[in-house]
Amino acid sequence: MLVATAATSACRACETALLVIDVQNAYVRDLDLTTIDGIRLVDRLIDVIAKARAAGLPVIYVRHRDPRFSLGSWELAIPAEVAPCEGDPIVWKSSPDAFHATDLYSTLTQLGIRRLLVSGLATTGCVDATVFGAVQRKYETWVLADAHSGGGGLQTLAYYNSTWPAVGATVVRSDGIDFAALACAAPASP
Repeated sequence: MLVATAATSACRACETALLVIDVQNAYVRDLDLTTIDGIRLVDRLIDVIAKARAAGLPVIYVRHRDPRFSLGSWELAIPAEVAPCEGDPIVWKSSPDAFHATDLYSTLTQLGIRRLLVSGLATTGCVDATVFGAVQRKYETWVLADAHSGGGGLQTLAYYNSTWPAVGATVVRSDGIDFAALACAAPASP
């Protein structure tokens, strides 16, 4: 895995967003969802989201419409520790790929996003499908190797981290990202 900065990227700074996929109470509470280095996913995302916000990067939340739960239910809510701030885009989806039949593409286009930092749940389903969807749509796609989780254990996480580069995604640890280099520039004063 590499250390990723704007200089190692084809995109200019301020075209990067953090994508947080399906981190909802129904999927994270009472489950031992850990990252590849054994840290709880929510704990890791607290740090990643804070770094992205400090750099001024948009944080975009993807939420899954699980038919077992009503839309306003606690189960479909995002845990308070990583909850969206006012104005954060929230995209609802009904299939694994966050681009399929959603407004994610239009949201990214409106924000001028060309690079995605991908995190969330579940590695073998929605994260994987969204990585493929992003690469197919020509987004520069960075998967945060230590900020996704799901069933299958640490070997499964390692397997996916080793295979995504073959489809065109960059896999990088969250501590290998220079968030400050990706920071959105302050607008020039008139």
